[in-house]
Parts: sequence; C-alpha cells; structure tokens
Amino acid sequence: MPPSQTHIPQKTLQSPISNLQLTTNTRNSVKTYIGASALLFPVYALASLAAAAPRGIEARASCTSGTQLCCTQTYTADSTGVAAIKALLGFTVNPVIGPLLATGCTAFVGSCTAQTVCCKSSQDNNLVYVGCNNIAV
Repeated sequence: MPPSQTHIPQKTLQSPISNLQLTTNTRNSVKTYIGASALLFPVYALASLAAAAPRGIEARASCTSGTQLCCTQTYTADSTGVAAIKALLGFTVNPVIGPLLATGCTAFVGSCTAQTVCCKSSQDNNLVYVGCNNIAV
C-alpha cells in the first residue's frame, strides 16, 4: 500500500436483537399473552360501550308539573338533540332543559298515537317543548 492511503477496517454492526435466542418458555409466554389479549379485547370493548351508553329515560306515571302532550318526536336534551332540532326547525334551543326535548306536540286528550310526554315549558311559539319526561299512559 502506498503511504498516502491508509486501510480502515470496517466493522459489521449487529443488532442486539439478532443475538436474542427465544426459548420455548418465552415463545409459550408470548403465545399465551397474544391469545389472552385477543380473547379479552372484545370483552373490554363491549364493557366500555355499555358503561358509556346513556341510561334510558324512564316513563313517569303522571304529569304533576307541566303540560301533558302528545308529540311526534322526542330528542335527548344533549348536543345531538339540539343539533337535530336546529337542522329540523332552523333555530337553537336555549335554554336546554332535559331530559327530553319534544316537537310536533298537541294537547293530550285521552289518547295518543305518538309519544305522551309531560313538558315544563315551550319555546318559539310552542314549536319546541323543553323539560319533558315520558309518561306511561
């Protein structure tokens, strides 16, 4: 070799993982973990959905504070219900009083083919009723 050129030996880099030897116990542990995870994931997913689902609104026996009405539509008094009413009627319910909001209501006169509710008040010339509860008739 000429003196102007120096030889630099090249090292081969090895990953620490390449030296890892999986034993039978390690393989079985990994298989067990993956199997248990695959089995339990749907269980945890369904349990979290059930916990997050809103509770049903129970029907009351009578209307003691408010007006008994027969309404074609009821909505939950949350952002979804308010958005549905805004899309339907073009205005925002304010204030939102729950648990239900109702539209398409007429006075209850002994029978109702739609949803019977008891509502505390109305907004926009009786287009939307707020503070409504289901009534078991």
